[in-house]
Amino acid sequence: MKKLVCVLPLLAICMTPAFANNNDLKIKTVKNMYSSAIKANRNDEDIDTLRTLFRASDQSLQNAITLAKFGRMSDDGGAMTSCHGAYEMLTMNPSNGFSIDEVQNINYRVLKNGRVRASVNYTSEYTGIRDFSLKCSGNSCKVTDVFNFDGDSGKRSSEKLCR
Repeated sequence: MKKLVCVLPLLAICMTPAFANNNDLKIKTVKNMYSSAIKANRNDEDIDTLRTLFRASDQSLQNAITLAKFGRMSDDGGAMTSCHGAYEMLTMNPSNGFSIDEVQNINYRVLKNGRVRASVNYTSEYTGIRDFSLKCSGNSCKVTDVFNFDGDSGKRSSEKLCR
């Protein structure tokens, strides 16, 4: 029993760095996504940021992105379909009026639920929020979903509104 009491605190200490490294890896993944999206946008290569998100996503989110892109393309004559809302939720840009390359600063943090929050500052008065759920394995993470400021799932919206 005494050995068990001594071993438990050691296990907790040993597991803490792995958890911290996992969080660091999640933040690094989201930072790299935003950095890539901003560079691509400046070169007119990924205006809606979905190509960048697609590359960092798992298969189920890639399917949702594809569904939303094709569903949005069926918008006819300027009338937006309900799928357009899902498309907007999946973009990494949480602003209706600013381009992703107009970002002044982005702050990242891991939330209690394990998601990474990107607080995207466009001006001193406007900050947009995107939350990302990620699944990590080894030294890499894949984005599994994108959430808006209300906590609505982009993947779920795509599946619901774009089918």
